[in-house]
Amino acid sequence: MILKDVSNLPSIDSPGISLSSLDESHVGLVNQMWKFAKNKEAVRMIRNMLANFPSCSVLDAEGKPVSWILTYASCAMGILYTLPEHRGKGYAKVLISTMAKRLHTQGYPVYCFIEEENETSDKLFKNLGFTQDPSHREAWFGFNE
Repeated sequence: MILKDVSNLPSIDSPGISLSSLDESHVGLVNQMWKFAKNKEAVRMIRNMLANFPSCSVLDAEGKPVSWILTYASCAMGILYTLPEHRGKGYAKVLISTMAKRLHTQGYPVYCFIEEENETSDKLFKNLGFTQDPSHREAWFGFNE
């Protein structure tokens, strides 16, 4: 999905929400929660993403991430996740808006890939103005090691 106009995204000034980037210390948490983390390569990939590309997280009162979004080397936003006990608070919307505006300001395209069966994320991104881009489809597959 692609977002061509970031001007309609909600304000990222959300009182009571503390935002921060993720770092090396969060690799294990992101890997543990990511649906596709099945091997050591996933850990290496997440570590590389956190070290080299933008990320954003919502922190709880103790400074621990409860919701996050990363970017891939291709600039696509991904690995959006909110801990179950923190869902329904609008954190994902804040993170998507924050990251989209950051990428746009830096001159990068604003897009993501969502699994076809992930109706919750599909609806969320569409409500924020993202649209399907029929000119591009992403396919992920693994090789036997």
